[in-house]
Amino acid sequence: MKKITAFLILCIGLMLAAVGCGKGENKESSDNDITPTPAVSDEETGTQETLPLENPIVKEDYDFNDYIKLGQYKGIEVKVEHLEVKDQDVDVAIQMELADNGETPVEVTDRPVKVGDTVNIDFVGYYNGEPFDGGSAEGYDLTIGSGAFIEGFEEQLIGAVVNQEIEVNVVFPENYNHPTLAGQPAVFKVTINKIQYYDLTEDTIKSLGFENEQEYREYKYQELKSEFEEEMKKQKENYIYNTVVKNSEITVPENLLEYYEYEFKIMYNNIASSYGLDLETFITLSGYTMEDFELDAEYYSNVMATRELVIRAISALEGIEITEEEFRDKVTELAETYGYESNEEFLKEANEEALKDDLLFEKIIEFLVNEAVEI
Repeated sequence: MKKITAFLILCIGLMLAAVGCGKGENKESSDNDITPTPAVSDEETGTQETLPLENPIVKEDYDFNDYIKLGQYKGIEVKVEHLEVKDQDVDVAIQMELADNGETPVEVTDRPVKVGDTVNIDFVGYYNGEPFDGGSAEGYDLTIGSGAFIEGFEEQLIGAVVNQEIEVNVVFPENYNHPTLAGQPAVFKVTINKIQYYDLTEDTIKSLGFENEQEYREYKYQELKSEFEEEMKKQKENYIYNTVVKNSEITVPENLLEYYEYEFKIMYNNIASSYGLDLETFITLSGYTMEDFELDAEYYSNVMATRELVIRAISALEGIEITEEEFRDKVTELAETYGYESNEEFLKEANEEALKDDLLFEKIIEFLVNEAVEI
């Protein structure tokens, strides 16, 4: 994979973390060096709009005080759900690792679905009685307990048997990135095609570098414990930040919205090009539609423009800045992580302004967490 692809994926990762969405599509990677003319559909004209490789929209100078009036941002009260690693969490993690390692599954024919099983399913999602885009699949492998699907979906498959059709009732999260579905109920008609699990043998345990099952399970337990601690940290940070936004009066400049919407499209466009695909083909292969993509771009622009206003307001009031040493250390870390020979080589492809904004945002979040009150 090209270095530019790795860095763009990093950008998308930072972007999605900021937006708070959690799609779980599987994308096939390629080292193909063919770069066709990237394009995005124009729904009104039916033509193809060629996107440049860099954002042509320039941020206009503005006084953030004209657009944001901060409410309470220090002393936010926050309660974080405590996540504790259970035996079944370890079981699920082991099953997922065995699947990723290409182990041969054992097919189940004499019992219903239980936690840890991998089920092969067909499903169709319905909203207001009609199928919705991106809500259907055939032959999909899902590990029960993995949390890959929205809350409540996997649990309702427990106890089902092969060839059974089940109606799964769920409610999309309030912060779901598709505005039409956010906070809305939906029904999925699911057919169980196959039930499988992976047998943890002594040979498999040895191949993974462990002496016995107890040692392996303890390793997975500690790994999950670290992941859960990170999840609790993120929950706390997200709650505090979202509360700060709700407490504030914010009007987003139109220029900022345009800038970030174009940035979103160009990021995806450049990733598509690095795989030798045009944007629309890449989006389609990723499992959703251009209409969904446009909605995501709009959502991203609102989130990022709001974030910029919050960053500027709090950094000005509290005197929070990124030092040259902090920036240099982060550049060194990223350059080493993504295989660049030097910081200079990395910075030729990186967006310095965006990187500094990300670092400043992290520093402000740390400040807000330190000022918060856990109840």
